[in-house]
Amino acid sequence: MRPTLFAIEQPGPGRLSTMTKPRGGDWLVDEMTALRAADVDVLVCALTTAELDEVDLTEEPQAAAEAGLEFVSIPIVDRDIPDPAAVLPDLRRLAERLRAGDHIVTHCRFGIGRASLLAAGILVLNGLAPDQAWQQLERARGHAVPDTPAQRDWPNKLLTAHTSKITL
Repeated sequence: MRPTLFAIEQPGPGRLSTMTKPRGGDWLVDEMTALRAADVDVLVCALTTAELDEVDLTEEPQAAAEAGLEFVSIPIVDRDIPDPAAVLPDLRRLAERLRAGDHIVTHCRFGIGRASLLAAGILVLNGLAPDQAWQQLERARGHAVPDTPAQRDWPNKLLTAHTSKITL
């Protein structure tokens, strides 16, 4: 089984993709193994604890590690946005990993809102303008992303937080 990854065109040696949530429960180990076989290095999950319970993905961090994936949890309430300052350290590290050549995959439930938001943040921290990042994500997904106007504006807030942290 091959995972469905939506590869995003971006400059640099790394690869960035989004996806819908992996199948949980009895399928979870196979899903993580398939991601690693697809040369994924880092799996970023935007699901909340309640959602992980609901979709039987509570063992995702352990299954990812056992498959050789780095697992990063950045929980965001569905259709919401995170505090830019709170997620900036993780996104900076992911942006560096992308520049170093890693394959990073972000996911939420359906791979449209929160997964796209996090991918846009990584792209913006690597120098793409927010509008260009959204265009690349929409091209990869084949339809409009993200879910809400607040999510669409969020990379601008991330840039502001990033810039203010650099100048301090």
